[in-house]
Amino acid sequence: MKTISRSFKNIEQQELEDVLVARFKEIGFGVLHQIDFRETLINKIQKDIGPYKQLQICNPHLAYEAISLEPTIGIQLPCNLLIRKVEDGFAVDIQSPFDSIPVNAPLELKQMAGDLTDKIKALLEEIA
Repeated sequence: MKTISRSFKNIEQQELEDVLVARFKEIGFGVLHQIDFRETLINKIQKDIGPYKQLQICNPHLAYEAISLEPTIGIQLPCNLLIRKVEDGFAVDIQSPFDSIPVNAPLELKQMAGDLTDKIKALLEEIA
């Protein structure tokens, strides 16, 4: 699996989540669903893995374009963003757009994945 990752220090989980949601909104992404794995695992099997939360995010315009170019891509949507506790802060891992497309995808879809990868990397680097 390919991911785009960055670590953050001196920030609380909720603050980081709020910043990420706001910044992704600026590039057309909204949160469709959240999964708090920590809470789920505590409730289901009484195991605590520490802060570990997935945000499923989607840009409807990009999703429409991608589905129009490659109808089977819907199985890989929405994009997944993970916020997890690491030793000295939090790590953010985002599923690479290239991880979502088939090898034989149309050139336009590969270009979209490249453009989106660049935007995600820049977005993460701009967060202080």
